[in-house]
Amino acid sequence: MSITSITFNPSPPGTEVTFFEYYVDLGYCSSNELGAIYESNYVSGSKTRVFEKTSNVTFFAADPTIYFDTPFVFDPANGNLIIEIAWPDGEDEIYTYSSGTSGITCINGDYNSPIGDEFSDMSHMFINGDLALEQMTFAGIKASF
Repeated sequence: MSITSITFNPSPPGTEVTFFEYYVDLGYCSSNELGAIYESNYVSGSKTRVFEKTSNVTFFAADPTIYFDTPFVFDPANGNLIIEIAWPDGEDEIYTYSSGTSGITCINGDYNSPIGDEFSDMSHMFINGDLALEQMTFAGIKASF
């Protein structure tokens, strides 16, 4: 699958948010859970910067989609997908719905800090791109077993 963007499920919708800088990196993780040290989660050499804005970038709450500068070709045989999002100014954020998971699936911390806090919550988001499945398609497949 070639991943070209991600879309968050905003909570609550209705406002836009502007960041002075914003980065998104994707890569692979060989584990099913994340550790608190950011870089140690990546399979060596897999971290790829797919989105970088060093001046104002605005996301709209009705459709907070981040369109990547460079697509990321995801092959599950290489490991689990890591989505790392950073905004150095530390102000504002995209508020999203989230749900609990059975393991550590989120690391949150200060920009440029090598270590973050571990959480078992996962933001609701769509991973968009070639070969992406619509949500109702997935539900249909899941229900057919």
